[in-house]
Amino acid sequence: MSRYETEEEQVEAIKAWWKKNGTSLLASVLVFVIAFTGWRYWTNHNQIQAINASSMFEVMQLNMQQGTFGEVSREALKLMQEQPESPYASAAAMLLTKYSFSKGEFEEAKQHLEWVNTHSTDKTLKDTAMMRLARILADEKQFDEAQSVMSKINTSQLNSAAKSQFDYVLGVIALEKSDITAAIEAFKNVIENEATSKTLKGLAQIQLDDLPK
Repeated sequence: MSRYETEEEQVEAIKAWWKKNGTSLLASVLVFVIAFTGWRYWTNHNQIQAINASSMFEVMQLNMQQGTFGEVSREALKLMQEQPESPYASAAAMLLTKYSFSKGEFEEAKQHLEWVNTHSTDKTLKDTAMMRLARILADEKQFDEAQSVMSKINTSQLNSAAKSQFDYVLGVIALEKSDITAAIEAFKNVIENEATSKTLKGLAQIQLDDLPK
């Protein structure tokens, strides 16, 4: 038997329950709606940002190929500032490095490479950035700094192609320091690495041929 004998009693019970719990229930519903709306907004916002970053990076690549990267260099910097965690931001920083290096602005190039090392979540890209930084430092005869950068790279985690780049930079540093034995060993490792690109293998062979036997 129902604890309420009449419909009037049921209505009064509902009114009493609502008076006691209605406010907290509405608050809970409101919090859920706000949270869900916020999550949808955030998700859509992130998707739009990712699409815009992807599109902008494609434009940057095209401009780099056409030799007009200067026209979009500010956009690259903007992408790095506004979306530092985006993989496109790190890729844009690498393009900026190439652009700065081509203009002889080596300090800017080094700053961009250090930015990649700090912000990128891609281990391979970070290692590539550090090897390029070490190469610039070696060219500037900052050998201790170059070796310090190289020492921070975990060679056990490098794939074969990346290892060939690592060995080539080691060879360049050794050559700049007049350590002929170490240079020969490094360049031989590059040439004997099956994953070495044809271009890099050719460069290593040229370096090796010029060294005294």
